Amino acid sequence: MQAIVNYPKPVIAEVTGIATAAGCQLVASCDLAIAAQTAQFSTPGVHIGLFCSTPMVALSRNVSGKHAMEMLLAGDMTFADRAAEIGLVNRSVPAEALQGATMEMARKIASKSSMTLARRANARIMRNVKCPLRRPMLTPLV
Repeated sequence: MQAIVNYPKPVIAEVTGIATAAGCQLVASCDLAIAAQTAQFSTPGVHIGLFCSTPMVALSRNVSGKHAMEMLLAGDMTFADRAAEIGLVNRSVPAEALQGATMEMARKIASKSSMTLARRANARIMRNVKCPLRRPMLTPLV
């Protein structure tokens, strides 16, 4: 997971099936994610007396606290359309369009300035996005 988080370029997840526990964490750790409408996501540890604390970190950084807690405490499967609604994935597309949608996104991103796409720039942007409105930016963007 650290390799994904520390990779210097954007990482896109293409999800075709079921992503549970660490699989769900993997999707949440990527910068972008596109899922087939048939894809499903879950943190099922609660069913066997465990709490998915490691996936919780990436999950809670990508969806609201209440949605993360619902997934972590209920352990239910979340279908792709719902995952898109709550922000776990960017979009849900028909299975036959998945690879095309992912490649379209990758091509669009690849056509942009490599300096802008560098992870260092993304990290600075995300730190400032999460900065309270009353405080000035934590890190200059340039």
